[in-house]
Amino acid sequence: MAKHDILIKVGGVLDAEAIPVLKNVCDINFAKGKRLTLDFDSVLHITREGRKFVREIGSKVIILSLPEFMILDQ
Repeated sequence: MAKHDILIKVGGVLDAEAIPVLKNVCDINFAKGKRLTLDFDSVLHITREGRKFVREIGSKVIILSLPEFMILDQ
């Protein structure tokens, strides 16, 4: 990874409570000019709100290990 690259490991449940935290972390790093990779390997569940957030941010980040039930191009 280059010095401008950040890997964020996402775990647990991505729901309405977790989204603002993840969004804030992403926004801070975007403001610093960082390129982000989100690794969803440890995610147990993604709610409807979480799916919407992933779709919205999907064009700005690299996404790894997205669960099979979460397809971005729908």
